[in-house]
Amino acid sequence: MKKISLVAILLISVSNIFAFTTQGNWRWRKDNGSQTTATWLAAQNTVPVISSPTETLRIRIELYNDPVKPGGLLDNAQLEDSSDAPGARWDTVKVTGDANDPFVLAGSSPNVIDKEPTTQQLSAPHYTTFQAGKVIVSSEKLPASTVGDNSGTEYEWVIKPTANLVASRTYYFRVNAAEYKTGMSFPAVTTAATLPIKLSAFSATGEGSKVKLQWSTESEQNNDRFDVQRSADGRTWETISSVKGKGTISSTSNYTTYDNSPLKGITYYRLQQYDINGKSTASDVKSFRLGAIKTLVSVSPNPARAGINFKFLNEGAKNVLAVLSDANGKVVYQQTFKEVQANTPNKLNLQQPAPGIYILKLKGEGLLESIKVVVQ
Repeated sequence: MKKISLVAILLISVSNIFAFTTQGNWRWRKDNGSQTTATWLAAQNTVPVISSPTETLRIRIELYNDPVKPGGLLDNAQLEDSSDAPGARWDTVKVTGDANDPFVLAGSSPNVIDKEPTTQQLSAPHYTTFQAGKVIVSSEKLPASTVGDNSGTEYEWVIKPTANLVASRTYYFRVNAAEYKTGMSFPAVTTAATLPIKLSAFSATGEGSKVKLQWSTESEQNNDRFDVQRSADGRTWETISSVKGKGTISSTSNYTTYDNSPLKGITYYRLQQYDINGKSTASDVKSFRLGAIKTLVSVSPNPARAGINFKFLNEGAKNVLAVLSDANGKVVYQQTFKEVQANTPNKLNLQQPAPGIYILKLKGEGLLESIKVVVQ
């Protein structure tokens, strides 16, 4: 009898070790700010209606270790979507979608970085202690992690629609490696009755000293025009040209325009589409650096032993905000540099932080870079 009891205890313990987290609250937002400032589309656990077939979205989901059904495993979890009733058929949301996928991971964002830590943003949590999660932009599988007892976290996925998005349809989402309480509502979003355009392609490429902007639509509904907009920081936009739309058409249309005077450093581009009633929707954002030169950042020494220094290896930048965060996403130091010269070391004016792994994020005019820093 004692042997049987011991085996039963061991089986229960093992099942708890490998039990998954529980999915809880959720909320939709725009991709127009950081993980703390982006605009919410609707109230928590409320299904929003979207009218743009191209606008990048972000869904934040609570994952917690439920005391009633303990389990905190998150290893290799993936976001899934379904256009059927919840529980019927689910598909993984990937960076490159299959032929019929309505959503894919955005791959990049001017506002957030893949795997950057999250802070608590959702209300009425199902847990006592918050653990930093991740913003997922291009990682199809979640980093291996475990949520502790009486603890919870929040992950936020950055996704964008594809040309397969259908009007007047509700799409459901879930984290595939998660438990679900009876009666809970899955995250969902509903498309409007009429989607003004189906944008199938949008690109920004160099052509001499200019930037060539091209896009294609699969169909258009009451499309008046496209305003081509650019930005140095992905937040403040200016219109550089307007291109007349085709009205209502069910065949493919191709468009081309140029930015004859691109900004120094990274320039962000988007399309602001207007229908004949004056309503507008924005496309996803493209970025381009003239000459296709990527800003390279180095930290020295790394591992750091006596201060943290960084430098830009190919060109300088102005009004650079340096933010140092620990592995849990807590900001431990920040400093502003009015001007950073290329190949010139810049030292953070802080005492050596405790040993560990940190993320140094550098934001400036046309600049958003991050690098891992190891402190010994």
